[in-house]
Amino acid sequence: MELNSINKTGTWSEAADRLNNNFSKTSTEVEKVKQNGIRNKGLFPTLESLKAAVPSPVVGDWAVVGNTIPGPIYQCKTKGTWSATGTTGGGGSVDLSGILSSEEIDDVTSIL
Repeated sequence: MELNSINKTGTWSEAADRLNNNFSKTSTEVEKVKQNGIRNKGLFPTLESLKAAVPSPVVGDWAVVGNTIPGPIYQCKTKGTWSATGTTGGGGSVDLSGILSSEEIDDVTSIL
């Protein structure tokens, strides 16, 4: 990414244009970095829509293809290629068995 140099001479309008252009370029690069840091690319109705949205996946990227979750998982195992894993998933679950406990209450006045 090449940024514009901000001249010490000239009008404020020219400097503002260069600054705004630099901020736009920087913002675009930050978004790219954010997307590269997220391996889960989301839910897509078809493989074609996944390929259109993420045409150049990197190894480790994955997505769910279908209309529901859980759904078929596709993963990039070779740079630039989406492959079906043969597994389904995409829905998360949290095991609260060691954290959450409950007891049945027969009479509300008994706990007061």
